[in-house]
Amino acid sequence: MRLNFSSTLQRLAVALALSAALLPAHALPVMDIRAEDMLPMAAELKKSLNLNANQQILWQQTETKTRNLLRERQARRERLQAATLAGVQGANVELRDLAKTVDEETTASALEEKLLREWWLTVNDALNETQRQAVVQLVAEQLQRVPDSGAHNGAMPHKQEGGEQHRGGRKGMGGAGGSIGGPGGASISLPGGGG
Repeated sequence: MRLNFSSTLQRLAVALALSAALLPAHALPVMDIRAEDMLPMAAELKKSLNLNANQQILWQQTETKTRNLLRERQARRERLQAATLAGVQGANVELRDLAKTVDEETTASALEEKLLREWWLTVNDALNETQRQAVVQLVAEQLQRVPDSGAHNGAMPHKQEGGEQHRGGRKGMGGAGGSIGGPGGASISLPGGGG
């Protein structure tokens, strides 16, 4: 018996709500789960799901589209990083102009995240009930995972005056110093302090 998607989604929401109540105080927030982190687990999950031929095709197509999107996003962010670095080293730097490009990246990333979710929810729709439960279990495990200090978001803590620890950006792209950023991992690290 195949249940419709809305009932599965309701069960997923209930499972997530229940697991959230049982999570350790420093568990991984749902908004910090990123495709870049989940994709390496896809191969192992795929094996455990015992996909049929049609599911295999859909999975492979979705995985390929996901990898291409993430590769293009990474290249775009590297270009943005280089342009921002060049911009802050020039004369008459206008941070508002730099912030505008970061806002554009944040918007593009949010649209990509929505697209990625839709692609993978389509794969989920093609799974049977047992397979869906395995996927829900993986999500629950990720929500219960305690992120490494500073390693998850790409920014290592550094000392500020007064001995306090400070993270150099949210999902930053490397470098020391402050960051301009927003949701979806679109932080741009600025060189030379300013955090």
